[in-house]
Amino acid sequence: MTGNGGAQDWDAYPPGAQPAATAAASPPGHGPFPGYGPFPGYGPFPGYGPPPGYGPPPGYGSPPGGPSAGYAPSAGYAPSAGYAPSAGYGPPPGYGPPSWAAAPWPHGPARPAVATAAVALGFVTGGLTLLVVLGVLLSVLRGDDDPSTVLMLLGLPCAAAVVVGAARLLGRGSAFLLFRGAVASVGVLVLVGAVGLATLYGDAMVGMLVIVVLALPLPILTAVFAAQPRVRGWASGG
Repeated sequence: MTGNGGAQDWDAYPPGAQPAATAAASPPGHGPFPGYGPFPGYGPFPGYGPPPGYGPPPGYGSPPGGPSAGYAPSAGYAPSAGYAPSAGYGPPPGYGPPSWAAAPWPHGPARPAVATAAVALGFVTGGLTLLVVLGVLLSVLRGDDDPSTVLMLLGLPCAAAVVVGAARLLGRGSAFLLFRGAVASVGVLVLVGAVGLATLYGDAMVGMLVIVVLALPLPILTAVFAAQPRVRGWASGG
């Protein structure tokens, strides 16, 4: 130790330590300021959270006792009793295809076009033959007794057979009667032409041959169409 009191005191206290007297000798306010710590009330201000009543207003959720009675669909919301299709909504009775449409046939239930053509030709051939025969009948009644003219009256039963056969085929009946009537008409015309060539002369013979030639195509076509396998197959399926 030396005689220096200040040095002695320095050595007596380690660094960082200070006697109470020295600390007391610190000037007022040298330490932390009074109130330097957190200010009183520095935490969240009173009432800083959600204000009272911030949540959903009263009654915002489902009312007590579940949904109100009027929330469900009204009693009249269901479809009315008459909303369903009526009993007669489908096709009326008898509106469906005819009974022969269900008959089996390789080409379907519809009438083939060739059968329709045979029916049409049958009606035309029979109708024209009847008109010609009526004219011939009037001629015979007036006194025309030429053999070829008289033979043309045989076309009357042939015309009747052709018309009846066409009507039967129209109803999906057999085409046999139509075919036989048309063939018979062709035979009568050929016979009339042959007799006219043998018994008539000049303009009378030419006139008779013209009538025969003009009348032959219709019964020939009728017989050809009626004899088609498609026609016979469709007619036999009925």
